[in-house]
Amino acid sequence: MHVYFSGIIVGIIVLQTAVIAPTVFKNLDPASAGKVIRSVFPKLFVMLAALGAGELIVLTMNDGQLPSLVIAGISLVFPIACRLMIPATNRAKDEGDSSKFKLLHKLSVWFTVTVLLGNIALPFI
Repeated sequence: MHVYFSGIIVGIIVLQTAVIAPTVFKNLDPASAGKVIRSVFPKLFVMLAALGAGELIVLTMNDGQLPSLVIAGISLVFPIACRLMIPATNRAKDEGDSSKFKLLHKLSVWFTVTVLLGNIALPFI
């Protein structure tokens, strides 16, 4: 069952990063694209955290192995951290603080990539 959560997590991240975000930035003016992205990403991170929680619960109930439990824990905690960083990231962007924005954005990307790669690996552990 935990493999389903893992697959959904991977699918959502790939859809968001490979289809939705590039399409929004390509087809909308920067102000409109920013509004759409600012609306989508908080929901994305909440959804990923909920799926990570489900994955962790299923693994815990089925005596999951430590590496799988760690990946599931990361799949819960990292999206929550990303969601909590959004206001500071948006504020940095709005105030023109490009170094702070780049740092927060890069951290959010690394957290998301870590969740993605962990969940790609999870079925093989």
